[in-house]
Amino acid sequence: MHCKICSREAGEKGYCKLHMTAYERILEKYVAWKKALEISWKEYLSEIVKNPLTGEWAKEVAEHLIRDGEKRDVADS
Repeated sequence: MHCKICSREAGEKGYCKLHMTAYERILEKYVAWKKALEISWKEYLSEIVKNPLTGEWAKEVAEHLIRDGEKRDVADS
């Protein structure tokens, strides 16, 4: 099976190792962002995509999650 985002071999949750690492970091950082800014998941993903300092892997994951309409409230899960 291929990664949901690229053509690399997929593993956990359908992501390759690089995109899975980015996904995990996005989830981890959302807790802090939400606490500091009371920001929604969708707003947070949009900020990741807009930020020029965000890495390419994280941007690709954020764009994918926005496109797929993934809804997540990490603080409540």
